[in-house]
Amino acid sequence: MSSVVDLGRLEPVELRQAWPDEAKNFTPWLAEEDNLALLGSILGLQLELEAVEKQVGPFAADILAKECSGGGWVLIENQIEVTDHSHLGQILTYAAGLDVSVIIWIARDFREQHRAALDFLNRVTDEDHLFFGVRVELLKIGESSFAPNFPVVAKPNDWSKQTAAAKFAAEESLSPTQALYREFWTQLISKASGVYPALAARKPYKGNWQTAERVGSGPGFAVDSNACFVSGNKLRIEAYISGTAAPLAFDQLLAFKHEIESEIDHGLSWATLQGHEKRIALYMPGIQKKADKAQWGEQQAWLLANWRKMADAFGAYVTKIKIKNDGVDA
Repeated sequence: MSSVVDLGRLEPVELRQAWPDEAKNFTPWLAEEDNLALLGSILGLQLELEAVEKQVGPFAADILAKECSGGGWVLIENQIEVTDHSHLGQILTYAAGLDVSVIIWIARDFREQHRAALDFLNRVTDEDHLFFGVRVELLKIGESSFAPNFPVVAKPNDWSKQTAAAKFAAEESLSPTQALYREFWTQLISKASGVYPALAARKPYKGNWQTAERVGSGPGFAVDSNACFVSGNKLRIEAYISGTAAPLAFDQLLAFKHEIESEIDHGLSWATLQGHEKRIALYMPGIQKKADKAQWGEQQAWLLANWRKMADAFGAYVTKIKIKNDGVDA
């Protein structure tokens, strides 16, 4: 009896067999929780999606994520072709506009000049700004399903999963305003247990807004449930629609305006924003000052009374949105 094991051979697969279009296929695929987790595990980061096609002036960054351990912003820019100068410029523009800490450039392959540029940026910037170059490849064995892989071609000096854990486990220094927001969201999240489980499972942010959950998504769009303090001393809960097909999703939800507002038992503000993004919001009545801790109890009670109800209502109607993979109405 032979002791030789019959092994298969890994074969490369053309990326466009799985992702014909970068924006419509690859970016939505990468934005899924399991796929972001795969990328994060390779880089030593804990990635959590915040937005797809995040608007930066007249441009749109592919993916904006959070590094869960430390709360820093992560920019992911995708190419399923060889790197080019245009994307290098976009990365720097988006990084500045979104004030991110980690920049991940993903491409089918890297020109030597672009890999060298990322190495240069890691040398000349401070340790709070990290640049990664990551190839994306697809592999199969025989007739098996395609398997993604992310070989790292550029990374910060002396970077490893161990240094990543040490860096992001350290408590960040907060400004007085950031500390105030962190305290507010921490209190709210502690009260959410048994009332709004999705919110109770979140880490508190240090900014004026907090995400609770993704209530639904489809080809080219995603709908997230957020709350935030905004100018004019206002506090709101919102269904935030991002992605290239966000205008189509917004229009289809608008057709259910009466039903949604009846379920929530409140009138909503239906706002079209610059670029693709859209917002449907519920505002707390009165003047809501974030710095007035005497108001926090009432503000948090209002959020807990309405946030999950609004998320559930939109979650039900997002399932009714019909958009084809090519980004047009079904």
